[in-house]
Order: sequence, then C-alpha cells, then structure tokens
Amino acid sequence: MQTPSWTVYPHLPLEKLEAFESAGIDRYLAQILYNRGNRTFAQMRAFIDACYEDTSDPLTLVDMPRAVKRIQRALVQGEHITVYGDYDADGVTSSSLLFRALRVLKQPQARLDFHIPHRLTDGCGLHIKAIDELKARGTSLIITTDCASSDVGQVAHARLLGIDVVITDHHHPPLQRPDACAMVNPWRSDYDYTGDYGERYFCGVGIAFKLVQALYRAYRRPQGEEIALLDLVAIGAIADIAPLVGENHTLVRLGIQQLNSTQKPGLLALIHTANLQLGRIRERDIAYALAPRINAAGRMKNASIAFNLLVTDSHEEATNYVAELEQLNAARQQETEELMRNVREQAQSQASKQVVLVSGDAWHEGLIGLVAGKLAEEINKPVLVVSNDKQSKFSRGSARSQHGFNIIAALHGFAHHLERYGGHAQAAGFTISTERVEHLHAYLLDWKEEGIATLPQLIEGAESGGVVAEEESKLLVGSQMVDLVVSRLEHLDYSFYKLLRTLSPFGASNPEPTFKMKGLRLLDKWVSTNGRSLRLKLGSATGPTQRMGTLSRGADLLTALKNVTHVDIVFRLDSSEDESKQDVWLRIVHLQATQK
Repeated sequence: MQTPSWTVYPHLPLEKLEAFESAGIDRYLAQILYNRGNRTFAQMRAFIDACYEDTSDPLTLVDMPRAVKRIQRALVQGEHITVYGDYDADGVTSSSLLFRALRVLKQPQARLDFHIPHRLTDGCGLHIKAIDELKARGTSLIITTDCASSDVGQVAHARLLGIDVVITDHHHPPLQRPDACAMVNPWRSDYDYTGDYGERYFCGVGIAFKLVQALYRAYRRPQGEEIALLDLVAIGAIADIAPLVGENHTLVRLGIQQLNSTQKPGLLALIHTANLQLGRIRERDIAYALAPRINAAGRMKNASIAFNLLVTDSHEEATNYVAELEQLNAARQQETEELMRNVREQAQSQASKQVVLVSGDAWHEGLIGLVAGKLAEEINKPVLVVSNDKQSKFSRGSARSQHGFNIIAALHGFAHHLERYGGHAQAAGFTISTERVEHLHAYLLDWKEEGIATLPQLIEGAESGGVVAEEESKLLVGSQMVDLVVSRLEHLDYSFYKLLRTLSPFGASNPEPTFKMKGLRLLDKWVSTNGRSLRLKLGSATGPTQRMGTLSRGADLLTALKNVTHVDIVFRLDSSEDESKQDVWLRIVHLQATQK
C-alpha cells in the first residue's frame, strides 16, 4: 500500500490565521490560499471574489492596438477575413469564439471564413498550401488563434500574396519572429511583462478572448456580449491545462457560471449528450466529458466538426454535429482502450526501469498522448508512447512525466537526434528517426537533471497534448502536497465542501484542496461495481462520525487490507452538489495501514 510520500505544507502561525479571519477570510481558506502563493489579504480576496471588472485592459497586451487597428480596417472595408485555428480543444474554442465575435461586427455582405488544419495530414500551424487556397477564395486577412508564432516562412508567403496576418497565440516564438502585421503573444521576448500570474499564462482561447474584448470595446458593444463568450474560454482553458491563477482563474470561474446558463445550441446539445445538467457543471465535467468530445473531432476525423458545432445558432444543426462527435468519441474510447491493453503489456516487461518506452507500428497519432498520460498515471513513472511509420522511417512520440523528472529538459539533451520536439516539464511530443528510438530510451534511463538554468525556445507544434510551456511548469503546484492535516471527521460536512468550492475552479496551479487524517477506523471495505475502485467505510477514532471513501483503481488492495483495523489517508472532499442531499464523501488518493 506504499505510494510516493506526501508532504504537508507548513502550517501558518495562529496569529496570522486569526488576522486573516478577522479580515473576513476563513482560516482554512487562508491556509490553502497561502499554500497556493497568495500571501496578502488583497491577493486572497481577489482570488475568492474573481471579479470581471478587475481583469486587465486588453490593449496593454503586446501588439493588441495594432491588431485591433488592422481588423477594424478590414471590417470597415468589408474584407474577406479567415480565422485560422488549431485542431485541439483550445484551438477550436478560440477559433469559434473569435468567429462568433467577428460575425457580429462584420458588414452583412462581407465574407468571413475559417480554416483548421488536419492533425494527421497537416499538423498544426500555417501551411503554404492552405494559404494558397485561402488566397484563391479571396482572403485578404488571416487571424490565427493558438498557432503561427513560429511560422516565419508561411507568413512571408502570405505577404507575397497580398494577405496580411494577425497572430494571436501563447506558444513561445523563436528569436526570429514572423513578419506579421501584429503578433499578440505575451511570450514575446520584447514584451515588458511585470505581472505575476496575469495574461502571460493565458492559453490560446484566453488570448483570443482578450482580442474580442478589445474589439467589442472599440465598437462599444455591451459588456454582456463579452461575458457571454466566457463559456468557450472555460472549456478551452481547462482542456489546455492552463494555470488557474490570476486572470485565468477569474475568466474560467465566470466561464463555468456562463456555461451553466448557456444559450448556445452547440453547447446545449453537447451538455445533453454528455448527460450533464445545467447548473451543476463543474471543471471536472469539462475536463472529462465536454473537452474529450470536442477533441475527438480533431483526433479521429476533422476538427471542423467541433468548430461548426460551437458556432452554429441552429438547434437542428447542433444535434447533427453532436451526434457525429459522439460517434467519433466512442471510436476514440474504443481505440484508446485497445491501445492501452497493448502498452500495459509492454510496460510490464519494464517494471524495473525508471522510464518506460512503448512503441508500435502505425499507432493512432491522435491517441498516443492520451495513452501516455493514462499509463504514466497508472504506473507513476515517466512514459513515452511512440508510433512508428515504416513508410517515412520516422516515428512520432508523446511523453508524460511525473514530478522530479523534467521530460522537456531530458529531450533537450537528446535534441541533436530529434527532428523536432516541444512541450514542458511534464508533457512533451517529438519526432524521431525510427532507428534511434531505442537509443533515446537508453539515454533517458541514464539521464539526470543537472541544473539547466534556461532552456532554448521550444519548437511550436509538437504533439504535447495541449500543455503550457516549460517556463510555466513552475506554476504547477506539486500533486504530492497536503494542504492541511484534519483532526476531526465531523468537520468534513457539506458546508465545509461548499466553503472549499469558493476557491474553484480547480486545476493546474490551483489543485483541489488535499487533506490528511490519521488513525481512522476501517469499518468496512468492498470493491465497487465497476470492479476497479475500492470503497471504504471509515469511522472517527474518537467518536461516532462515519464517512464513505473511494480509492480509484484500488480494488487490488482489498486482500491486503484483510486484517487492517486503522488507516491513515490522504484525500479530497467530494459531493454531488445536490442541495437536497447535501452528501459528501472522501476521494482517497493515498491509503496506508497504521496502528491504533
């Protein structure tokens, strides 16, 4: 029953907790917020309140005034504008958000188009062939979302054809930037960034939203029209694992509220198909139900299906699009499970190795990132999943790591043998000559981090599964940290759960509050109906209070707990959020037998 050790955050002195509490912040929340890097009352209050009026002026973002000026000129002159996006959930939501806004602002007769490349045949970013096609259709302005920061040659080609390009993106640009008429990207080296957790940590949909904010305000549109687009921001940001701190936290909080009352036909159809209920949608529902269905389009067929779903105002069209997405998602789930069985078998033969690399011929490149993430979580080791292409003699790989093994730093040391790579400390993608795959594995087995101060700019577009860059990885709060040690089981009730939810949404950089309790009585135990999880009835060590607990994928521990009477647990508090039931249970992440 041993798992990696958990570290408890230092407890704030009583006088500090009392000071925060006297200022109006519950002491439990104060401790958790302090653990997340919020040191002052003002920072804590801003995090809890998540006020839209406190979001930053979009015109302070680098090149935003130039972007707005060029787009306004196109709108006034009725130019043919094309929104050019990416095929993942961040790219699709950012493209559809911008498309919806431009549809409101453009002249009735003006052409508005979109283009999203195909994952397998195109890869992400601008493509010469696509630019030629857009020119033939009459496009004079391309606005990118979630891509193109590295596409120097493609932007130069567009300019030769008389097409202007406005780039909105969050990937790190190279030292030589594309000669676009505007590049709204807070990771530009010439951007004088002074904030802690502000716009630099937006994903693609966050940058697209700031552009829409600037445009709507230039045209004096009602503020409610901006806020009505935040449901798309919430989906894209959570899908892309954006750090949920600062303005991101505010926009996603408000976006989830907007999603719970959305009127967009596509989202309503998606919510209905995913068996979700308006008013009860949480960040977890986005991550595990809505985002995978949107991503399924780009993984299995064409992301334009998901784009069309998100921009349609027709309930009939939405029903048709979501039915196709559901079929694609079902196929994605089936193929993923088949691939998981394959990689598990290979991983078993590498049980003694610190890094696991599994590979196969023509594995679906849209799924290897998913599989790498699942396997890494199951075996608690860095994992590389590689799909070999015999025709091209190159392989595509997706890597997922664990805390303590910086996968992007490791790949950087092997960069001279890689065709391309990108990602961050815990998730990366790469292309490699098939004959060098085993050499890469051998290198990783011996690799040790040696204090790399600054890595070079990452190559945009690698299959890294929707992740932030390595500079942002310092914001990913350690998953092995305990916020508080709780002494009394009766404190863990529905009102305490609702108190914790005032810090939501939870995700990267703002993980769900995690607690530890010692010496609980193990009253009963059984395997869940799905055969994978372990269900527990736990009792207070000193009183009659009882709580139910679930340890996901813990069914194999049932035998080991046969004669155990007391346990220590690390857990998170969960609920159905049904006000009529007010039920709570413990979602256990670590379990250890202990003495009375």
